Amino acid sequence: MARTVSGGRRWGWRGRVGAPVILLALGISAPAWAQTEDAAPTAEASTAVDALQCWRRLGQNAVRVGERFTMTVTCSTVETDRARTILDPVVLEPASIDVTPFEVLDGERFEEVRTGPFRFFQYRYTVRLITETSFGEDVELPALELTYRIERRLGNDPALVGRELTYILPPEPIRIVSLVPNAVVDIRDLPPATFGDVQARVFRANALTLGAALLGVVAVGVLLLGAARTARARRGDAPSVEKPVSLPRIVAAALGELTGVQQTTAAQGWSVDAVARALPALRVAGSVALTGDVVQTKAGADTQARDGQLRVRHGLLGTKTVVISSGLTAAPLTATANAPTVGDAQLMADLGQAVALFTRARYGRHDEMPTAELTGALDTAVAGLKRLRWQSAAPVRALARLRAAAISSWSLVRLGGR
Repeated sequence: MARTVSGGRRWGWRGRVGAPVILLALGISAPAWAQTEDAAPTAEASTAVDALQCWRRLGQNAVRVGERFTMTVTCSTVETDRARTILDPVVLEPASIDVTPFEVLDGERFEEVRTGPFRFFQYRYTVRLITETSFGEDVELPALELTYRIERRLGNDPALVGRELTYILPPEPIRIVSLVPNAVVDIRDLPPATFGDVQARVFRANALTLGAALLGVVAVGVLLLGAARTARARRGDAPSVEKPVSLPRIVAAALGELTGVQQTTAAQGWSVDAVARALPALRVAGSVALTGDVVQTKAGADTQARDGQLRVRHGLLGTKTVVISSGLTAAPLTATANAPTVGDAQLMADLGQAVALFTRARYGRHDEMPTAELTGALDTAVAGLKRLRWQSAAPVRALARLRAAAISSWSLVRLGGR
């Protein structure tokens, strides 16, 4: 006594009663369900919809024997406060669905989607043909018979479950081309979009929206910070504080200067100018290795470094120029290199010898310049500055200070024990 349909369209009749429909109430007094064909509600109060609708979609309409393809079945039921459709899902389960002569390899059910009074659910199956006698023919996926009932509720009375009804999804023809090649293990056409694909796209959209919101918050924060600094600068109530150049950047500048001297002397030989160019970089590197204190002076972009100074450019958003210098001599480096608490004693000793040698060559007699010794000291200093570049980083220096303090404390404990 129920109808059979194809994808929501009428496809034949069994019995004498019309197709079950649900009347979606648009007014507070409109009836919720059609009891018979003669019980017609007013047009402006409610609208009639099918209690169950199903659609079937194939990943491709022409396949080879043994080739895998997808079959998607989507159904829509109606559920309101007064009535709902109860569908028996056993027929659609991947383990029990009958699609002979095709074979179901696997399947999955996606999460249900609710839209107003409609509840959508979807199954996706991976199917293949298991016969080898249908080349060049159309083979039909068999019709699916879905059983369901309509549960009605009138007022505060208990819900009443109606008779069992049948919804028939008609067969679907598929063209069989030939045997699938041995190397093919999956379908070749683009599969239809499913609820799972929609959910994945929603997740990606939400993640991108969240990322965009976070970046927007950061941008607003940077804008507010810049506006606040601009306002303070215009009022003149906040002195400008220059951020000093980091020690690794200073060592990198000194290393670049010494590398340039290496290249120049390798091509042109040693001269007083080459010695005068290398000596400030050696003194600055020695100060960084010894105490980390280097004289820094802000300079203009066109300011040239004077004798004993090293010019450094730094900054990410706005490049700034400073000149750095140091009056360090060889004596503190040599004395510290002999102390038992020094971390890199060899570096201290090498820099002390280099500063002493380049100082004599710079301010001594120039008739006999020790070129071989200068070259050896310069090469050793360049190798040491490559180590100093990462040793001068703040975390590494903090660990070095802790190590030196631990060694000093242990030495005092041993002296006290004696």
